[in-house]
Amino acid sequence: MNSDDHPLRLAPVSGRALDGTERELPAELPAIITLVVVAFRQRQQRDVDAWIDLAVELGMTGTPLGAREPLDHAVIEVPVLGRRYLGARRLIDGGMATSIADPAVLARTITVYTDPGRFRRRSGITTADEVTAMLTARDGTVRWSATGPPGPKSRASLATALATGPPDLEHP
Repeated sequence: MNSDDHPLRLAPVSGRALDGTERELPAELPAIITLVVVAFRQRQQRDVDAWIDLAVELGMTGTPLGAREPLDHAVIEVPVLGRRYLGARRLIDGGMATSIADPAVLARTITVYTDPGRFRRRSGITTADEVTAMLTARDGTVRWSATGPPGPKSRASLATALATGPPDLEHP
């Protein structure tokens, strides 16, 4: 469950939040420490939502909407889609935005259209079959991670990771 098991580093990638905000990740993550929940399949949404709910319960900001950045801690979701869907981005993102309709969720959902396999390899993500949650700094450093839905030990593990941040992750 911990990133000590396999080193991760969020690969640089361009994305757009469903509210239209362009983001260069990881440099423009909304917080000094952001829980980035990466999904590769639509069916993974329940696990994404479970991670977001847990993060918010632990005191992380649930959306960058209306917040002065950088926040100390926030959570975002990053659906990663193949480049072949880029031509349909307006339709795909528009469909997601219409079905979500909540401005707070639109602001925290950043879609990325790239080569998913290459993105996974460059980020150290081992599978596209499950979500990966990564506690990430703006330089891409991942200090904690988990794959799959949050389990019984996730609350304590994530809370500990949030409480024991290294000193070099202070405000810029």
